[in-house]
This record gives sequence, structure tokens and C-alpha cells, in this order.
Amino acid sequence: MEFKLRLLEVGGESQEYERMLNHVLMKTMSLNLESKLMLRQGIAPNTVESYVPLQRDSSASGSVEVDRIPMTLCVTFGDIDLTSQFLTSLNAHCSNEFDLHLVACCHGVAANRIMQAVEDAESPFLSVKILPESWGHDEGASGRLGPWYLDARNRHGVSWGRCVLHRAAALFSPTRAMWILDDDIEFEGHSLRACQRAFDSMMKQGLQVGIGAITGDAPIPAAYMVRTQVIDFFYRSFLDSEAARLVPQLGQPFHDMHHDLSTSRTDHLEFPLGVHVACRFPIFQASTLHGHSISRQTHCEWDKQEHLRPRGGNTLVLGNEPLLQITNMAPKIGGIMCRRGDTMWAKRIEQKWPESIGNVNLAMTQSRTNAFTLGSLDGLRGDIAGSMLSRLVGRDAPSVEAFLESVMIREARLISNLKRVTALLGLMGYRGREGVAVEDLLNELMNTPWPATFREDAAEYLSTYRNKEVAFQTAESVN
Repeated sequence: MEFKLRLLEVGGESQEYERMLNHVLMKTMSLNLESKLMLRQGIAPNTVESYVPLQRDSSASGSVEVDRIPMTLCVTFGDIDLTSQFLTSLNAHCSNEFDLHLVACCHGVAANRIMQAVEDAESPFLSVKILPESWGHDEGASGRLGPWYLDARNRHGVSWGRCVLHRAAALFSPTRAMWILDDDIEFEGHSLRACQRAFDSMMKQGLQVGIGAITGDAPIPAAYMVRTQVIDFFYRSFLDSEAARLVPQLGQPFHDMHHDLSTSRTDHLEFPLGVHVACRFPIFQASTLHGHSISRQTHCEWDKQEHLRPRGGNTLVLGNEPLLQITNMAPKIGGIMCRRGDTMWAKRIEQKWPESIGNVNLAMTQSRTNAFTLGSLDGLRGDIAGSMLSRLVGRDAPSVEAFLESVMIREARLISNLKRVTALLGLMGYRGREGVAVEDLLNELMNTPWPATFREDAAEYLSTYRNKEVAFQTAESVN
């Protein structure tokens, strides 16, 4: 009945909506549905259950001291503003008790500008290595990054950039401990000590790769996290300022509650888990459509995950073997450059050396700029394809048909989510340019066929990757 209520609402059938709402209110219902219907009536729910908001694990900033571990920060800088943000936040929380070095690759920005930014910031590095963008292309053209990047047309995209950074870290880091970071992370007071503890823990466990967590703005395309937050602001729109002040936390937070395409559950798509946060604002916040996590906390249970968190942006590496032997690559399929190279890299390491990789108790905050957009059609499809490819890592005979089916299902879920977003924005009367961008992206997804060669290229990649990987690893071992 609630689904029919939403249909009537979107269809503008106000009289029938009121009749149905009154009918539903007479029925026995769950606590969650009761809370939603109270919000729709402009009333702050009186929840029976008491939910304790999840906070970041305080052990990350504990007092246990470890031996001083020299380490190298490894990062690709592609934006001078983010570079300044990175260096400023580091300087604010760094002291001479840490032995830090820097290896940085450049993308879309000149190496001399990055060097100048480092010098201007008076960053506390004992050594600095800045590599121009051309260095990566030279490595790719030589075959040292594998056969996938011999063709210059394949040398672009996020995964290509990370592949270059991994090789740069392996070749130029003066320390065995390497901390591979995204350029949009921000350091906090405990970050460096927590990293030292994480490296110490890895040494004691015999790990070579430690996967940290990302909090703050979610490390996914902005289009994947708009429905969950828009639903929070939609329910906030029924309340006046006094009622909004009284709204408590509704429902129990969970790890992927920010993710519209979560595979663990889907009930969070229509339940306003973050309405109590949305109630702090008088109107809808368009920054949710820029990729900012406003009403829902990102990865709130990062420290409780038992399985490997196979992603990048906050990765600890001891020794260069994992960086040289396992390539961080994602293929180009049908002219679309796939993403999720970090995920595939971590899973390949887990497959080859299962005892060498694990999660570490280290979370870093990602902070996106307001210039961040919903993303391009090819960018989103590349992320979808890369995500589905990552699920095939380790399978003996991955099926191209199963891969294609999973890609289409994933895109269909994205389309349905964006359709719901446009409806909700309309009901809230939002007419900003971000809403237009959602509609434009939705139309592109619905009306643009996938490339004609997508299936053929996917089949070729799946059938040849393993042999090419072995040849690449053999060549690295010889070198």
C-alpha cells in the first residue's frame, strides 16, 4: 500500500493520495512505516527503539606507542587546489617525530607547479620525488606497465593513473613502508600515528598490503549516492522548523547506507535513515548531487568489516613486490575505460598471496570539491563494468554472458534510482541546474546503446588476461 501511496503522490492525484493515506493510517504497521507516515503528516516520530549513532573507532587515536617507522606518501596530484588541501592538512598535523618522504605523479598539471606547491607549503618531507605525466606514458609505451598499455589510446583514466603511481612508488620510494593515498583526502590529528600503528601491526602479522577505509565524502561516483540522501531531504520537507528540531535518528545505521547500489540490502532507498541530519538544514542541499555525503555517514562500520575491503585511496604497502608483481589495471572494453583497478588489484593479491593482505585499523576522510559532477556516461559505465569485472577475479572460466547480464542489471538499478530522484526533486519543487544534470544523465543512460564491440572486447579480455598477466609477472621477475 505504501508503494501505491508513492505512485499517487508522483502522479499528482492529491485526493486519492489523501484517501489512501488515511486508509493506511488505520492499519497496523511496522515502526519504520509508522515513522515515515508521521513525517508525511509533519509530525516528529516518537521512536520506541533507541539508536546510538555510530562513531569512528577511537582506537585509531589511542595512546599505544610504536617504533618510529620511516614511510613514503605516494599520491597522484591532478588538481592544484586539492594539492594545496592535501599539503595544508598534512602540515597541520605533522611534527618532526615522523620520518616522511613523498613520491608524487602528475596528471593534468605540470610537475614544476606541484614542486612549487610542496616548497611553498614547507612540507616536512625528508625527500621529494615529483614525476611528470610524461614519465608514465614512457613506462607504458615501453611495456613495463604490461601489454595492456602499449597502445597510447589505453593510457587514460583512474586505473591507468593508479597503475603508474604503483610503479613509481615501487621504483622511487626510499622506504619499505609506502602509504598510497588519493589527493582529496584530509589528514586529522591522529592520522599519522594511526598509520604508524597500522604498519607496526602489519609487520607483526606478516602482511604486505593493508587496506584502510575512506570516510567523509563517499569514494563512489556521485550518481550512486543521490537517491538515499534525496529521500532524507524529501521527508524533511514535510516538517516545519519546530518539528524538524525534534526528529530523532530513525532506523539503525549500517555500512553501506549511503550507497544507492548497495548489494547487501535495498530497504534504505526509501527509508529516511538520515532525516535527522537533513533536519539541520532549512532547504534541500544541492551539494548532495555533487558527491558530498551530507545526510548519511559513509562506511560507518568500517572497523567492523570481517571480509577484505578491496578498494584504494588509503592503502599501506610493505615492500615493492605487490606493486611490481600484481598490476593495478582495468581494461578498455568497447572504447570505455573501466574503473575499479584498485579493487581488482587487491583481489588479485588476495588470490595469489592470501596471507599477505588484510584490513588495517586506519580511516581517512575524503573531501570532494564543489566542482565535482555526476560524471560522464562513459565514466559511469566504466565504473559499472569494472565493478562487475572485479567480481570475476579468481574464477577459472569467467563467463562473458554472466558479466554482460550483471552489467545491464547494475545499469538498470542506476536508471531506476535516478528516475526516483527526478520525481522527488520535482515533488520538493527543486529546479536547480543539478536537477537538470540528473535528468540529462538519465536520458543519456536510457537512450545511448552500449558500444557494438563491447561484448567482443569483453570476451577477448576475459579469455586472454590470465596469460598476459603471467607473461607480465615473468618479465618483472627477470628484470
